[in-house]
Amino acid sequence: MTAERASPAAASPEPDRSEIRGPDIAELEARLREAEETLDAIRNGDVDAVVVGGPSGQQVYTLENADRPYRVLIEQMQEGAVTLSEDGTVLYCNQRFATIVGAPREKVIGDVVHRFFGRTETEAFRRLLAPGTGAGISAEFTLHAVHGAEVPVNISLIDLKVDDGMPRVICGVVTDLTHNRRRSHELAATNQKLAREVEVRRRAEDSLQLTLDAAGMGSWDLDLAADAMRRSPRHDQIFGHGTPLPAWGLETTLDHFVADDRDAVADAFAQAKAMGTIEFERRIRRAGDDAVRWLHVKGRTYYDAGTPIRIAGVVADITDRRAVEEQLRQAQKMEAVGQLTGGIAHDFNNLLMIVGGSLDLLGRRLPDDDRTGRLIDAARQGVARGAKLNQQLLAFSRRQNLRMEVVSVDDLIPAFEHLLDRAVGEMVTVRIQRGAGLWLCPTDPHQLETAILNLAINARDAMPNGGTLTLATGNRVVDHQTAASWGAAGGDYVVVSVSDTGTGMPPEILARVFEPFFTTKAVGEGTGLGLSQVYGFAKQSNGFVTIDSEPGRGTTVVIHLPRSDLPKAVAAAGPVAAEGAQGRGTILVVEDDPGVRAVTGSMLRDLGYDVREADTALAALDSLGRGGPVDLVFSDVIMPGGMNGVELARELARRRPGLPVLLTSGYTAQRFPTAMAEDLQVLRKPYTLHDLSQAITEALHRAR
Repeated sequence: MTAERASPAAASPEPDRSEIRGPDIAELEARLREAEETLDAIRNGDVDAVVVGGPSGQQVYTLENADRPYRVLIEQMQEGAVTLSEDGTVLYCNQRFATIVGAPREKVIGDVVHRFFGRTETEAFRRLLAPGTGAGISAEFTLHAVHGAEVPVNISLIDLKVDDGMPRVICGVVTDLTHNRRRSHELAATNQKLAREVEVRRRAEDSLQLTLDAAGMGSWDLDLAADAMRRSPRHDQIFGHGTPLPAWGLETTLDHFVADDRDAVADAFAQAKAMGTIEFERRIRRAGDDAVRWLHVKGRTYYDAGTPIRIAGVVADITDRRAVEEQLRQAQKMEAVGQLTGGIAHDFNNLLMIVGGSLDLLGRRLPDDDRTGRLIDAARQGVARGAKLNQQLLAFSRRQNLRMEVVSVDDLIPAFEHLLDRAVGEMVTVRIQRGAGLWLCPTDPHQLETAILNLAINARDAMPNGGTLTLATGNRVVDHQTAASWGAAGGDYVVVSVSDTGTGMPPEILARVFEPFFTTKAVGEGTGLGLSQVYGFAKQSNGFVTIDSEPGRGTTVVIHLPRSDLPKAVAAAGPVAAEGAQGRGTILVVEDDPGVRAVTGSMLRDLGYDVREADTALAALDSLGRGGPVDLVFSDVIMPGGMNGVELARELARRRPGLPVLLTSGYTAQRFPTAMAEDLQVLRKPYTLHDLSQAITEALHRAR
């Protein structure tokens, strides 16, 4: 770089010392002198131009064009630049500022900058222009552009001191904040959206957790890489931990399962990595009380680029559900066996009817000697035993003929107590516990007595060395869920329980005790129908029976009978047929079984009645239309041909009002609600000659 002065001339150089110090040193000294002279000239204001060498040659910078780069910089900068007088007059502005306010630069320069502010902001900006406000002031304003747009800006102001005595000048840099504001708004909107999504997710998680808690479920999330499981508090409670454990991994889970199930659980988690899902039902030994509980575990696997990273899901204690399902399966099995048993009992009843009726007829015809009488009596006893066995089968299948009465069970206790004393023997102590204010209930007192007797005999056999038998009564309100597990409705029940201090039963025996013909007694010591009768009686009475037993702790069986709001029944004496009385009139016998029809006809003839026979209800209607008068129709209930005995009785009431109808069946009358609703009389099979005579007499008496 060299400096040239137009005037005055340069000072004379010092004597040349190059000859003394060599050419290189001389050149360096020359350059140093030149630099010193240039600096002196700049300091003294004696320099007219600066010449700078470069790739394009030498460039000359004079005082007139020295500020050109700064002008270009100001014009090309992204911010607006403005120079203002103290009163706000625009002395200078770059093109960017003119663009911001939307006016040509030549019109902006010389104008008052306040016209681009709103009324409120104008006063604020004037205060910033006032003297003494300090240097480096920065504030945000909204400029009102000529075309009407409002432009948010940041204005930085600084006083520019030129010369003493010159008017005060303020320089400003104006930054358009529109883009920043837009980005800020977009960012704020994004943040708000994200916050809403986070809130929605949080609420969903809270709702899910609330649902899981309500359902008794726990949640878990296993990090496969870290072998760390996040759990809900309910998860640890299900495993028996009142306070959540500080750390939990897959091995922690496996350690809780019983030894027989542990390998299967480990395999399930291993397979879940490839299969994508996991689900199993296995047993744990719960911490704290060491109880064995059934758990249902279900979840899914989460992947990252095909690699399994997490397995998450829920866990629930299903021990109670499995117990209910087992009860349901048992009830369904009992229902199926009951259907089969009922069918067998129905056919067996007809056979007993034929044998018993024939014995009655033979007894009236054979010689009256002791030997013949003993044979007839022995045969009748066999029929009676068969009938009793058949009634137990019908009781289990809920098809026995119950004679329902509204009673207070406490009124029956004295008879029960006497019955129990005789049944259990001297080695067993009988205790009676009566509940206070016992409700009334509909029941068949005789069948209730039979049920209690069966329970007492079982209790006695479970206490071979003696013990205590307790008969207790009381009231109980049963919730719908508990009642439903036993196939009954929730509500008020009168309960009759029989407890013993005997040997008790293991679970595998307890699960089968109500099955017909199931017994743990030796061959010939029991039929296996005692508890079946109790079960069927309770179900047929619209109640249910429960049993609780453990080895070494005895057994308690509880019969639940539904409460009744009706008053106690008052027994009414009916007409009794005189022994040996002869009947008069014609009876139409309607029976599809030829053997039963023949025996019944013979019995009625022996009683003095004329008999007409029909094998179906339609045949009976045809016989009534063609034959002579009939005084009574004696019909079986279950018959083929499209019309049963109840429907026949209804049709006869329409065609022949006042004609008495007596029905007979081996099934319970409760199985035919129409018969009960229409107050039809039903004679239970098998019946004796005396039973038949009394029923016919009562039916004729009611029709008069």
